[in-house]
Amino acid sequence: MVLTFILYVSFMCGGLFVAGLCAGCWTGRTSRSKAGLNLEDVADDAGLFQGWDGLPAAEQKCRLGLYRQRVLLQSAERDRAWLRAQRKEYAKGW
Repeated sequence: MVLTFILYVSFMCGGLFVAGLCAGCWTGRTSRSKAGLNLEDVADDAGLFQGWDGLPAAEQKCRLGLYRQRVLLQSAERDRAWLRAQRKEYAKGW
């Protein structure tokens, strides 16, 4: 009798735990997908950091990664422009 009660309670708690995990994963996916779509639409870098304090750690990492990509792209474009200018200067010397 006691064993049946213990098994019943443990299965019930396990079921609630699994249901909570499923609900958490489902709601997490929808919020991540919505946040991911909005990040690409942000034109300036300051917009990435609006509401920074209220964001979960995963969203902060995502925004920092996007900011890093933008900074690296800008740096590569500046380097490319500088190299073109140097190449033109070098070609004039010949």
